[in-house]
Amino acid sequence: MAGQAQRQQPGLACEECRRKRIRCDRGTPQCMACATSGVTCVVRDSCPPRGPKKGYLKTLQKRIEDLQTQLEKQQGTSTPTAETRAGASSTDNNDIPNTTRTSLETPGNVPQWPAQVEFQLPLLHMEPWGCFDGSFASSPFPSLPSLDNLHELVQIPKETDLLITPMMHNDLDQLYFDRAYAFAPIIQTHRYRSWSKQPHKSKQKTCLQHAMWTLASSLSSQFQDDGRKLYVKTRQLLQALESEEPCHQISLEQAQAWTLLAIYELTCQDFHRGMMSAGRAFRLIQMMRLYELDVPQKPPTMQLEQYQGQLTLQGPVQDDWIDIETKRRTFWLAYTIDRFTSMVDGLHMFFNERLIRTRLPAPEANFASGRPTDMSFLSEMIPVVDLEWPHNNLSSFSESVIGATICGRVLEHKQKPPTRPCQEFCHRHRQLNALLAQRIRMLRLYASLEYPDPIIAFVTLAAHIGVLMLYDLIESRPLGTDAQGTQLTQALYTEHKQQALDSVADIALLIAVLGQHFQMHPLTPILLLLGARFSQSHPGLNDAYIKLMPSIVTTLQASTGLNKLAQNFLQLLEPQNDTWCALP
Repeated sequence: MAGQAQRQQPGLACEECRRKRIRCDRGTPQCMACATSGVTCVVRDSCPPRGPKKGYLKTLQKRIEDLQTQLEKQQGTSTPTAETRAGASSTDNNDIPNTTRTSLETPGNVPQWPAQVEFQLPLLHMEPWGCFDGSFASSPFPSLPSLDNLHELVQIPKETDLLITPMMHNDLDQLYFDRAYAFAPIIQTHRYRSWSKQPHKSKQKTCLQHAMWTLASSLSSQFQDDGRKLYVKTRQLLQALESEEPCHQISLEQAQAWTLLAIYELTCQDFHRGMMSAGRAFRLIQMMRLYELDVPQKPPTMQLEQYQGQLTLQGPVQDDWIDIETKRRTFWLAYTIDRFTSMVDGLHMFFNERLIRTRLPAPEANFASGRPTDMSFLSEMIPVVDLEWPHNNLSSFSESVIGATICGRVLEHKQKPPTRPCQEFCHRHRQLNALLAQRIRMLRLYASLEYPDPIIAFVTLAAHIGVLMLYDLIESRPLGTDAQGTQLTQALYTEHKQQALDSVADIALLIAVLGQHFQMHPLTPILLLLGARFSQSHPGLNDAYIKLMPSIVTTLQASTGLNKLAQNFLQLLEPQNDTWCALP
């Protein structure tokens, strides 16, 4: 109000009162506070502006919000969604853009936790601003950066990197040896752990380790999302390894990595992509000649070595048995993949059984402890009918090799047209059927225990599918229109009909057993698809055929969450699902 006294004296406060932030009495030539403290009282004629220009902070905040919006859009495009992943699974890895690459633990570095994303903005160093009453002084505001260059000062983070922490490292290792090792026992546990955490691993071992983690992640719901990033990283590592100049030497770890990656792609990505990667692994194994590891070698020449002036006779350096056994197992795993995947579309097989000179895999106890033992050759185990099965010496992995071999012989027999006269075809057909009957008798007991080995159950299922393939072959391919051909066809049909009915009944029991085990062989859906095809082609033959299809569909449906093979094959059978499931 006009009649009221002013709150303070007119004029400007001195610099000392501004510094101490006290009320200045504006005394001249010296205020009371400066006179008491004995300092010079300095009063400025003009007051600098208090803070930035009007509206500047709002503009600055708006620009930061725009940058954050652009950042979220970039992260949204670089992080694959569920639809993007599904689409990417049907494309070749060469089409994967570089912006989607994820950085994992690099060889030679200790794993670190993900770093926090920091926005580096310019720090505005300001001195105290003046108060509303004018008693507080305000220092000149520093010059602010131009808004046009603000994007250069803000670090826009890329896609969040996946780093393998020590705990995650241990979990993925344990997952592989607990679940994946049952069907892919190609890595010795102690030998792997001796180098798995070394800071400076070779590029080949790094590829193998990431392939192990990729396959292990597919067997756990905990690492499903991480497994997709691991898969992309593994392919990048393998392709970088193969693109090196000059061309690097082929290593066992490289062949193992492609083999494990092929299993992951077959079961979690796309069947055709998995077949392409499997072909890569097959060619590497062929180039390393792992199919003839145990060919008798010529006696190596003795060498003379001089030691302290004396000549000593040195014998040949023996290869490490664990390394040789690892090579054997790598070959046999690729061999089984070749046999079972070829059965889907009746493709010709890659490995020629007649050229194999590699012994069967050793028992697990010997491989784990490193105790050498000599196993038989494949040709010594199969062709003799009524040969007793040496249960104490053959592992479930060896049984899967024998089962794959018999299925491969059935497929090869199916691919060969009958010749004239038909006696040779009939002899080969009866021999295969007798061999399958023998194997089924041997395996039936071990597949029907309360807690059977899921790999043995898988091998038994493969033997029954082989019986159905032989029965379907003789039923769909007459041996001739003449009297002799018709008579031979009818004789084979009569011989195999009851055996096929028994196999259908046993398959239904095996499917129920396999559904109770998490460690089901990842290629089991292939056998289920072949069984479903046989059921579709024989709808009214027997009640067992009618009941088989619904049980197959139910098992495939239960496996879709962990095995994309089951999902793909279920779609192939989808037109018939409703009809078969509606049957009592």
